[in-house]
Amino acid sequence: MDDIHDERKNLRDLLQSGTEIAGGAIAGAISLLEMDPVSAGASGAAAARLLRQAGDEISQRFLGPREKKRVGAVLAIAAQDISRRIADGQTIRSDGFLGGQGEEHTEAAEVAESVILRSQKEPEEKKLHYMGRFLSEVSFNSSISPQLAHQITKYAEQLTYRQYCMLKLFGVSVFRATLRNSDYRAVTNFPLDLRQVLYECYDLSIRGLIASEQIAIGPTDIIPNRMETQGLGADMFNFMALGSIPDTDLRQLAKQLQ
Repeated sequence: MDDIHDERKNLRDLLQSGTEIAGGAIAGAISLLEMDPVSAGASGAAAARLLRQAGDEISQRFLGPREKKRVGAVLAIAAQDISRRIADGQTIRSDGFLGGQGEEHTEAAEVAESVILRSQKEPEEKKLHYMGRFLSEVSFNSSISPQLAHQITKYAEQLTYRQYCMLKLFGVSVFRATLRNSDYRAVTNFPLDLRQVLYECYDLSIRGLIASEQIAIGPTDIIPNRMETQGLGADMFNFMALGSIPDTDLRQLAKQLQ
């Protein structure tokens, strides 16, 4: 009984450490993760068990103060979103991905560990909200295989937050319609900020996350108005809830690409 009490205290401390980043998500997260299996129901119990295991595992490692805040925030955001979706009547996936009671080394546990470890070292903390949302999504969406989950997690770490914003900017037609409708080949003097943006666009193009009918051989071939989020980029947009990125975070980027 004391071990259970200590585990819950450690998990509560970990979650509360993420308050600065996750804000109001903490209370709902603690409520879900500390709920007993009977009260939580089958869906809630399975999801809570997954996040509890991940939290217990990471809390036993040495974490710097900032790392602890990041991990606590991602767990809290995931737990809050899971709790909201269950309350809305959604059902946790039942394809064996989450495993059963007493089963620890599951495919879901591996994905959760990957998300959390990458979040632990993530300096761009705006990205953490969407990594937490992805951890929630994989708990519900049976179309996300373990392999796809690991692939998205890897890309989520490698991309910048501005590239997250680009996936929304090029993924929503109302935003894309306002952008420049020609390439930059004739431009002879590039401001530093524009050059940075074009290189990040070109990086997304090379990765196959955005594309247009014209192949981009270099950064100056980018035609903002014709770039569309595609393939794995579209999966990231959908499964990481990148559509919820605040429009205010797109303004400067859109201005640079007009």
